[in-house]
Amino acid sequence: MKTTCVTRAVPVQLKPTRPRLWMGLHAAAAVATALLLWPGPVQAQLDDFNDGNDDGWQRYSPLAPFGLPGVFSFPNGGYRIETRIPSGMPDNPGRAGSIRTNVVLTDFYIAVDVVNWRDDLQQVFGLLARIGNIGLGQTTGYAFTYDRGSGVTPTSGDFDISRIDGEVPTTIDRGPSGYHLNPAKDYRFVFIGKGPNLEGRVYELPNIETPVLTITATDSTYPSGYGGLVVYDNTGGKGVTDATFDNYLALPEEPPRLKYLIIRETEELQVFWPVTFTGYILESSPVLPATEWTQEEVFEGPQFFYHWEGSNLGNKFFRLRKPMTGWPP
Repeated sequence: MKTTCVTRAVPVQLKPTRPRLWMGLHAAAAVATALLLWPGPVQAQLDDFNDGNDDGWQRYSPLAPFGLPGVFSFPNGGYRIETRIPSGMPDNPGRAGSIRTNVVLTDFYIAVDVVNWRDDLQQVFGLLARIGNIGLGQTTGYAFTYDRGSGVTPTSGDFDISRIDGEVPTTIDRGPSGYHLNPAKDYRFVFIGKGPNLEGRVYELPNIETPVLTITATDSTYPSGYGGLVVYDNTGGKGVTDATFDNYLALPEEPPRLKYLIIRETEELQVFWPVTFTGYILESSPVLPATEWTQEEVFEGPQFFYHWEGSNLGNKFFRLRKPMTGWPP
């Protein structure tokens, strides 16, 4: 299990130092992803696979009736999806995936960590969104995927946003999309949809602040559907596939990130997030894991929501929470 968090709090401890103004932007600690809390037992579509199963997922194995099933396992707390036998059918290559069918998303923010893959295979793998009509020759929706490249060279590879029509992908993204994934590293794929506007991002972990690649597309064919994961043989039926995922997250909107500013002269702390993210509640706790969270006072400025803390703060952890009625539907 890779220890990259989906939801985090901001830890802050003020210590005396020489006077200066200092902006904290440490990706793993000082910058928080908002924690969205939904009514009822479901907080978000979130799975770290530490339980060693894929309960809540619908396995997608369209070639199983032909004796070519997908293979699903959970090494080291991850989610490995494989196809082990070449299909031998140029128009029907090996493919498999897994889909969360309990929630339909219109706008979406879907993220997953890619922690292992067979780099010697000419394969495609990544995220699915707005999936519908699931089945052999029927599946529709969108995909944000990494294509290892036809040459499987040390530098080949690119990313695509594709529209899926009856299981047939058509590339619809714009702009440069070439990027080679280093098999010695881990990455986070993020797929975002707001109406017809689609965006795919790739982050090299542990840096989740600055994507190494961003591509966009516009398409209004499929307005809603399910999210999930996919692997796909890209040799025309001659090859197999193998990729391992972790820390899957799906939300109906992109969460904001908390940031902080420490004024060393006065040892005051300012916690803030963009004013465009409305409806969030700032909470704090002196310890993690926390059993109780305290709501903090927030002021609205022209660009940000702010919270101020005086000196002698000690240890304090902050999070954002957004109650959202009507989701899941």
